[in-house]
Order: sequence, then C-alpha cells, then structure tokens
Amino acid sequence: MSSNPRPQFKSHALKRITPDTRFYVDYSWWDESNLDLKTYLFTRLDIGEDVELDTSVEEVDLVDANTGEVRRVDGFQYMIQSYFNQLPDDFMARASLVDAAFCVLLANGNQPMTGRELAKRLQRPIDVVIRTLGGPRIYQGIRPVPDDD
Repeated sequence: MSSNPRPQFKSHALKRITPDTRFYVDYSWWDESNLDLKTYLFTRLDIGEDVELDTSVEEVDLVDANTGEVRRVDGFQYMIQSYFNQLPDDFMARASLVDAAFCVLLANGNQPMTGRELAKRLQRPIDVVIRTLGGPRIYQGIRPVPDDD
C-alpha cells in the first residue's frame, strides 16, 4: 500500500470550460486568501481617489426591476456595483483582462455571466477569456459556477 494518497480534485477543476460556462466571483476565495477584498478594491483599483464611498452603510434595499422584489444587499457591495457601472467606456480596453472581468462581474451584482458574455463586455477574444478565467489558477476569486451543466 502506497503512503501517498490519491489527489483529490474539486469538481470545478475537472469541468470542461466552454464559451457558455458561467463565471462569478467566489467570495470564499477572498475569505480563505490572505487578501482583503475591501482593501484590494480601495488600493488596486484606485477607488477612493476620485470617488467618495460611504463605507458605513451596512445594508441597502434593492428593488429587482424585473420582478419588483425588494431584497436587502450589503451596502459596500451596492456602492461598488454602482461605481463599476459608471466606469468610462475605455476602462475595459485599458485594464488587464482579469481586472476588467472582475469589475464587470461586480458591476453585474456578481450574477454569473458566460464566457461569451464576458468576452463581449470586455471586448476581448473569447478563447483568451476562457483560457485565462477557466484555467487552473484562480484570479481574484473568479471561478466557473460549480453546478453549471
């Protein structure tokens, strides 16, 4: 009997990534890393220099435009979503693919988006988006949705 155990793979690591694979920001990745999401957003993406965010707001009532449903969301997440929805048109072209994808997902309220949708919003080739975000390395918590078939 071997003393080396068999490697364990997470289901998303074995999944075939296609243009229709949906991606999202996995906040548990941030929790498990030695990085702090709020600090990253304030420093790396230069939020705060040209925009003042009220970080004391704990929750915000958000109305779903399609269903009329009111739900409570994290105040910081709502402010970040609003900020990213107001980025200049040339931001996606100037930012790295990973930063741009991260911003697009947060602007979308972290609702999963397909590789195809991301490529269109990022104005980047679909194969580059899929190889980067669907590869073995996780960038900024961006992962394929685990139960997506």
